[in-house]
Formats: sequence, C-alpha cells, structure tokens
Amino acid sequence: MPILVGHATAKGSTRGIAEHIATGLDRAGEVVDFRPLADVTSVREYETLVVGSAIHNGQWLTEATAWVERLGPALTGRALWAYSVSSVGATSTILSPRLARYLRRVTPEPRAVQTLRSTADVRDHRSFAGAIAPGDWPGFGRIVFRVMGGRYGDARDWNDIDNWVAAIRADVVRDRR
Repeated sequence: MPILVGHATAKGSTRGIAEHIATGLDRAGEVVDFRPLADVTSVREYETLVVGSAIHNGQWLTEATAWVERLGPALTGRALWAYSVSSVGATSTILSPRLARYLRRVTPEPRAVQTLRSTADVRDHRSFAGAIAPGDWPGFGRIVFRVMGGRYGDARDWNDIDNWVAAIRADVVRDRR
C-alpha cells in the first residue's frame, strides 16, 4: 500500500519538506503518494499517512484543518505521522535561540493535531523550522520579526528531517511484520 505524504503550504517551505520526506521514503523502497492535502479526498488506499502543514497564528492552515475535519472518521486505526512547519522547529529556528527555547516549552500543539490524536494512531508530531524571505512578514510584522531576533533564510534542518523519515520507515517495516 502506498504511503500518503500530504501537505498544506503557504509560501512553499512546507511543500519542500514534504517533497524531502517523500523522496526519502521512496529511496528507502516505499511506494509514496505525494499530494497537497486539499487534493486528498479519501484515505482508503493508505495504511500509513505522513501529513503536515505550515503554521499561521499557532494553527495549521485552513486547508489542512478542513482535511482533518473532513476525513477524521476515516483515519481511525491508521498510522499517522504529523509535522508542523513554523519559525521554530525542534532543532532549528529563524528566531533568536533564547526565544526559540522559550517557545518550544510554551507553544501548544495545533488543534488539528490534537483532533488527529482522537481519531488516528498518531505515532509522532514533529515541528520543523521553515524558510522565510523579507516579504513573508509584511508591514509591522517585519518589525516584530526583527525584535524577536529573526533572520531571513532557510532554517530547515535536513538532517533532522532525514532522521524522522528513518523513524517513519522503521515503523512501517515493523508494522508489516
């Protein structure tokens, strides 16, 4: 059965992470279906799902949240790996290190992931830092970004993502036995 690698992206950073995950699983010999979550209308053909979204205002994007609401009951019993992409990841950040440490401790899990936990077999939820360009936080947001110690650029930790993909692959192989 193929593994769904689904994503909801705002500026492309999350899509890049999803592509990297899909490529890693494909290279490990898995059959992968890589798609935007908005295009996924059924999960019947998947035993394992890897789904994620960019974070805006602490929550998954509307299309990802709508996907969870629409397909939630069909996710029962399916292995699901969730990821969120924002300014602060588990191992990297575009903000100041001090602020990132604080935000990692106090930021709650997005509501969509909490909802997934009530239906699917969520094996892990991972936070990754994304990439940001000067126009991504317009107007006053640029000032706030700078005050928070923000640095423009790509903060995605590809090694961390590769390690997460390896954990997913090991779990899939274990489930097949």
